[in-house]
Amino acid sequence: MGTFVESRIEEGVGYLTLADPDRRNAMTADIVDEALAVLQEFADAGLKVGVLSARGPVFCAGGDLKAKRIPGVPPAGVRLIDAFETSPLLWFAAVEGPALGAALHLLSTCPRVVVSSSAWFAVPEFLHGRFPRPIVAALAEVIGPRRAMRLAMTGERLTAEQALDLGFVESVVEPGQALKTAAEEAMAFAKLNTESLENGRLGWSTRLETRKA
Repeated sequence: MGTFVESRIEEGVGYLTLADPDRRNAMTADIVDEALAVLQEFADAGLKVGVLSARGPVFCAGGDLKAKRIPGVPPAGVRLIDAFETSPLLWFAAVEGPALGAALHLLSTCPRVVVSSSAWFAVPEFLHGRFPRPIVAALAEVIGPRRAMRLAMTGERLTAEQALDLGFVESVVEPGQALKTAAEEAMAFAKLNTESLENGRLGWSTRLETRKA
């Protein structure tokens, strides 16, 4: 267990928990470096299913806006998103609180997203003078380009039920039940044969083969 993330393996499922609530679980270099180490640990263990969750009232505040940008070096959040995108695990996400900005991009890498009815989502970057192209592109693959553009250009809050209607999440549960629900489903999936899980993972990583090679 690290300082900024928590991890464990139970019944063939790897659990990765963002655990930096003081910084609203933003994707800082600290949290990302530890998370990447856990992802490698899960891969080395041959796990095929994982559950992503977070501690504290905010699931993830997105990228680290205070970090110094270095030309040619991707931000920490991009490194984490890329690692989830290429992870050999099929990821379930359990969301209890708000997810902002790049956190929506991170969630888009997970084929199964279970959220609390109190969760909400927003992409506030445009209102602060930045067009978050990678986030919009990732959302467009899941909810469609027009809805993704609207969400990004208005900065509006998307409730859990609205996210369900748009297809961004798959289940809305009572507060405090997201992790339990995601874990139960993940354990059931972990019992499936490896070929089925790999085909499902590949299907989502190519967004059902709609991505260009």
